[in-house]
Order: sequence, then structure tokens, then C-alpha cells
Amino acid sequence: MLRRPDELIAGLGRYLLTCYRSNPASYRHARTVTRNMKRSPEVLLSEQLTALSRIVNHAYKHSQFYQKRFKKVGFQPGDIRNFSDLKELPELTKADLINNMDDILCAPKDELSTASTGGTSGIHLTFYRDKYCQVYRQGIDLALTRYYGWKDGQWQGWLWGSAQDVQQSSGIKDRLIRQWANRQYFMDVSNLSDENYQNFVEKTRKYRPTFVSAYPSVAFDLAERIESGTVDAVRIPVISLTAEVVYDFQKERIRSSLADNVYERYGAREYGTAAFECFEKSGMHIFAESVYLESTAFHNSEGDSNVLLVTDLLNTAMPLIRYDSGDLGKIDTTPCPCGLPSPRIQNIQGRKSDTIWRHDGTGVAGTHVVTLVGRGMINARIQIVQETINKIIIRIERKDNEFQRELETLVKVFKEEIGSDILYQIESTDKIERAVSGKYQYVISRVKRPDSNST
Repeated sequence: MLRRPDELIAGLGRYLLTCYRSNPASYRHARTVTRNMKRSPEVLLSEQLTALSRIVNHAYKHSQFYQKRFKKVGFQPGDIRNFSDLKELPELTKADLINNMDDILCAPKDELSTASTGGTSGIHLTFYRDKYCQVYRQGIDLALTRYYGWKDGQWQGWLWGSAQDVQQSSGIKDRLIRQWANRQYFMDVSNLSDENYQNFVEKTRKYRPTFVSAYPSVAFDLAERIESGTVDAVRIPVISLTAEVVYDFQKERIRSSLADNVYERYGAREYGTAAFECFEKSGMHIFAESVYLESTAFHNSEGDSNVLLVTDLLNTAMPLIRYDSGDLGKIDTTPCPCGLPSPRIQNIQGRKSDTIWRHDGTGVAGTHVVTLVGRGMINARIQIVQETINKIIIRIERKDNEFQRELETLVKVFKEEIGSDILYQIESTDKIERAVSGKYQYVISRVKRPDSNST
């Protein structure tokens, strides 16, 4: 499809603004990422291994934390000769980062850019990035939106964002940049009202974006409101879902009521966009130039989950080596029908804390709990919180005794699937609060796995 004249002008404006801000390299990196999508697996993995060895050796030489840690296991620079050698090194946790940040960093803080995680995993973390890493990741994001059909100069919508994203200056300069360069519009997810959703729909009709990024729960919520008639209908060519676990019932509703195509992508603030779903939708392809991912066994009740460990290949300022992401999934190295060469992530299952635990040490995966809720077709926002081993709260946004019969049925199902010796308490509320970042968690467990030998 040919771009309209305003899109061509805006594409040029975006490029000039990027050059003015001293990071035109993001365009070059985007071309590199696009070329890598067509390279042979052998070449791609060979370059990834070289980058892996380089970042590990860099951490040994420039980080006091890693040097001490590596020496304890007898590691020396040059010991990474194949991917399996990395398993000799210890895993890195968020607690390690928080407690040892000054010793981990390989450059002065005042030379680095800072950011922070939203705290949805229970731990708030401030982290640091060097400029090269930051600009390269901009290139990855640019290459990904182009892969999904977006072209320079077209608008992008964001079904996420805080008030600071939404609030826009009314100055002439800022309006020109917004209209003829950035071309992005947001929705404030701290206020999910019909009015705000309608405002987003009207902007979507006006700007005609080809690509929208969204929190799954927010896109699902909009799709439900469109179905119910409280918000006007709109169709979007592509919606990319990220930052939360995506459930099949969400994708089906979003496809039926909101988007022509729905794709997932995986990443985190600490290491950026790490993987994306291809057109065949057979897993999420890893950006091999950006991260190296491993999966290591995590022993839960299902017995088939693995924790994803992330080694960041780009950020030399704050190396992340075998970083416990807190996410569950498996790495698939078999060829993909789409022809892209990189390995894929399969079966993303979310946070380890999303497991609901029983007295005997067995548990129920949060994804299964959400599936049970989805079967009930309760048209209200619900959150499941395990407060203690004996008590689960079913929090629901409702008035008076709405959905009482459906909730009674849900409690019955929970007793059958989770356990009849647990108290299920229904708690009505006007609003289920999100994290500061806007992320939403369906299942929260405040219980550690019980020791089965103690029962």
C-alpha cells in the first residue's frame, strides 16, 4: 500500500528529528536486524556466541561483582567456547542487582541513562543502560513495527501509558513534532473509563494507525466494551500484545471485536524487546543480536515449566548474565515454518508467583486459574489473590450483587480444581488497582510453596 503524502512528510520529519537528537544509528540498527531475519541459522548463532563471549569477558574485566562471582567458580576470560559453557556461571537475581548495583556497573552512573521496572513482580528496580544499547533497542523496535507492516510516517497507537505519556504540550513546536514526526498517541490506563476508551477510538479513526501496541488486559477490555456497545466500534490492522501474559480467550475476543491481526511480543524494561511472534504464530522468535535466552527447570506442580534466564548482549554498562527474568517458558530450536532463523520461545506462562499453592505443596498454575475464570464469562474485571495457604480472595468490580450466581459457580469450580479446604472470599470493589506502570495481574499469590514433607 502506497503511503499518503502526509505520511511521507512525517517519515522525513521523524528521520530529521532522530538525527537532531543524535541517534540516527537506530535506523542503521533496524536495517541490521531486518537483514538478520533472513540470514542462515548457522551464521546468526555463530555471531550470537561471539557476542555472548564478549559480554561475559567484559563483565569479568570491568565489574567487581562479576569478577568476584566468576572467580568463585573458577571462570576465566575466554572460557565461553560454546553455549553450554555459560551454565557454569551462577544465575543473577533482582535481589543481586538491588544489593550490588554499584559493584555491578561498568561505567559511572552519571554517564548512563536510568529507568525502572514497574514493580509488578513484587520488586521495584532502578537500572542503567549505555547509549549504544539504548539506540540499538530503538532499532529493534523500529524493525519489528516495519515487519508487521507499519511504514515510516504512519501513526502508532498505544493502549498503555501513564498520565505523563498522555499529557501533551500545546506549544507550537511540540504540536509540530507530534503531528509530523513522532506520530504516537496514548491512552491513560490509570483511568479505564468508557470516556477514555471512546477518546482513543476517535483518535484511532482520525489517525488510521496500521500498528497499535497494547497491554493484553486493556485491549481485551476495549474489545469487550465495543461488543457491549458502550464504546463505538473500530478496526485496527495489527495489535501487538506485550508486558502481560496473553490468554487465548483474550486474543479471540480482540480479534473478533478490535483487530484484524493479533501478535505477541516478549520483553522487559531491563532488556527491551527480546522476542516476537511471526506470521505463522508458532512461538516467539528471539532477537539473537540482543539477548541469549536459556530455560532451566523450575519444579512446580505441573512439572513442565522452565524459568527463562536472560543474558543481555548489548548493555555493557550494567551486564545481565543469566538473569532470572521471573518468566516461565521453553526454548525451541527447531526450524519454524515461517523461515526465520532464530530460536523461539514457547509456552510463556508468566511469573512464578502466579502459582496458587495447596497445603501439600502442589499448586495450580496461574494460567489455568485464569482459564477457569474465563469459562464463567463474567463480564467484569476479576483478580484472584491468594492471601494465605487457607484463603483466596476473588476480587471483582461490581455493584450490589451482580454476577452472584456466576460467582457461586466459580467458587464451586475452584473447590473442585484447587481444593475444598480453602476459604474462597468474594470481595466487591469499585476499582481493582493496577501497578504504577499500568500493568494488570489476574492472579497474585502471596504464599511461598509449602514444604510437602511437613504435611
